[in-house]
Amino acid sequence: MTLDLRPLAIGELFDRAFVLYRRHFWLFVGITAVPGVFALLMTVAQQGLASSARLSTDAATGDPEALNRSFVLMGSMLAAMMIAALIYWIVYMIALGATTFAVSEIYVGRTATIAEVYGRMRGRIGALLVLVLLIALRVGGVAFGGTIMVGVGTMMGTIVHPIFGGLFAVLTAIALFAVCTFMALRYSVSIPALVLEGLPPGESIQRSIELTRGRLGRVFLMVVCATLITYAALVLFQGPFFAAAMFAGLDTPHGFWLNIVGGISGTVGATLTTPFLIIGLAVIYYDARIREEGFDLELSLAALDA
Repeated sequence: MTLDLRPLAIGELFDRAFVLYRRHFWLFVGITAVPGVFALLMTVAQQGLASSARLSTDAATGDPEALNRSFVLMGSMLAAMMIAALIYWIVYMIALGATTFAVSEIYVGRTATIAEVYGRMRGRIGALLVLVLLIALRVGGVAFGGTIMVGVGTMMGTIVHPIFGGLFAVLTAIALFAVCTFMALRYSVSIPALVLEGLPPGESIQRSIELTRGRLGRVFLMVVCATLITYAALVLFQGPFFAAAMFAGLDTPHGFWLNIVGGISGTVGATLTTPFLIIGLAVIYYDARIREEGFDLELSLAALDA
């Protein structure tokens, strides 16, 4: 499918993202199914290990040695879950890059397969992980420093008057959240810039800032839409099982298995909805390049040269 490469209105951006996702549903779901399998295994293991730890702790009540063994077991499980979460994060980042490559191939009228887009991530995985780490350090550093400032300012304001301290805490917390959100939106198309243009991580962030200038409202609406879709799927797929588990009792066998099934169902729902955000951000990336750099003319001239 060759897309109509032209500047898009905001409604057309959403329509383009939904069209891409709907027409190439199995391609995008197949790409995100790879980290989805890791998430599924982690969910099942987490539920099973939590149940085992709870049973061993109950059985060790009154026995110091058995209680120590129970604590060692829980510590080992926590370490294993942290390692598994790290592996999942790496695989998930690779899947985001592969999804971006898939959107790129579709945009220029070529076909794409799951193996091809994952194959194109060779040589870009390290740079992609460094990029995400840089973004996390920037946004997280501002959030951490801002939280300390909010806490100190609240304490000083409380000394003057409790109401003043509470008001200061609320207003500064809102301002800190707005600043972190603003930063995250500016960095939102850094992944497409890195994987499609081959830029280093630092330059990819600067490229994202350039391309999102004047378009932060569109990016914000796309993120909100994708978040609502994800949480709606989570409620639809996992909510009924969680409610049934709460009703049956989480410590009962029925509640345990309902929790397992709910976790599996929620992971399936997340796998189905995860591609939409990165598709939407890739569409915004191409729309910005078409508006600012004449990317549609560049592709037309390349086709004529070929």
